[in-house]
Amino acid sequence: MTMRHHDYQKESALRQKVSVEPGKPELYAELGAWLSRAGRLAQAKEALNAGLAQATRTPRLYHLLGLVFAGAGDFDSAVRHLERAAQHEPGRFEFLRDLALVQGAAGRLADSVETLRQAICVGGDAAAASLKPLFRVGEKALVESGAKPERRPPQPSRRAALIERLVSRDPSVAEALATRRTEPSAQEMENLRAARRALVRLAAQHPTYPDLHFGLSVIAEQLGEVDRAIEAAEKAVALNPRYVEACLLAVRLYERSGRRAKAAEWCQKVSELQPQWLDVHLRLGHLLREEGRPHEAAAAYRKALKVDKRCAEARRRLDDIESALATAAPPGPPAQEGGRA
Repeated sequence: MTMRHHDYQKESALRQKVSVEPGKPELYAELGAWLSRAGRLAQAKEALNAGLAQATRTPRLYHLLGLVFAGAGDFDSAVRHLERAAQHEPGRFEFLRDLALVQGAAGRLADSVETLRQAICVGGDAAAASLKPLFRVGEKALVESGAKPERRPPQPSRRAALIERLVSRDPSVAEALATRRTEPSAQEMENLRAARRALVRLAAQHPTYPDLHFGLSVIAEQLGEVDRAIEAAEKAVALNPRYVEACLLAVRLYERSGRRAKAAEWCQKVSELQPQWLDVHLRLGHLLREEGRPHEAAAAYRKALKVDKRCAEARRRLDDIESALATAAPPGPPAQEGGRA
């Protein structure tokens, strides 16, 4: 039997990265995937579970944990974790593909066929070419077992198929679809999902292109998938730290999710990137004031006044804060009679 050489230095470096930034799910994912490839499944489970306990966005961790359970032969646990990953990111092809395969291995044939259908729909032509033979085998096995395959959902409209092709050729088309501020209609939702399918494929082919992740964030926001939109916006900024539009999108998304502290953190980043943008300083001041951080809010309003000393809103807000702080300040020590001894 050939023994695997274990690189303890590599493991130590990965664990050190996790300890330095314990809130980053991608670091747990990197450590868990590496341990799994090294054949250390118990330690991989431990690392991924630690990530689930610490990180805020966890679909990739659930996905990897599902694959680790599958590798250990525990298909029921594998299906449960892969289902969680797919619930978080229903448009992610690899999540659906792996879930379908493990469902089949677990003997859940009907579920596997249905998930394969979803994966083919999300993955487009390339996915159809690789998965349709397996899909036909699954449907045939269902019929032979006496079960009836579930009724197939309607195929995307011609318009949605056209949009998917257009976005595949020119990703900027996706942003044009997401400019509406009203609630999308059923047709518009179908178009947005078509755009997302194209962007997901493109991002998988070109993972270092920040514009693709920004487009995914915009579309996910329109679809109401705020957590996924935040993850994509932050990915765009990680690839391009000066991507101001993606930073502003993150501000809006965190505000929408009610996480004002994170919104203020991202707004601060924008104010540093674009110190001459008056509205950013005002927005940062509002967020900090709502968070109960008046001194920092006052500093933001002062920066706004440096940009435009005539800004009435910044002056009024700053005066209000300074007045409130003066009123709340404790009284000084009483003056001594007769002056200094």
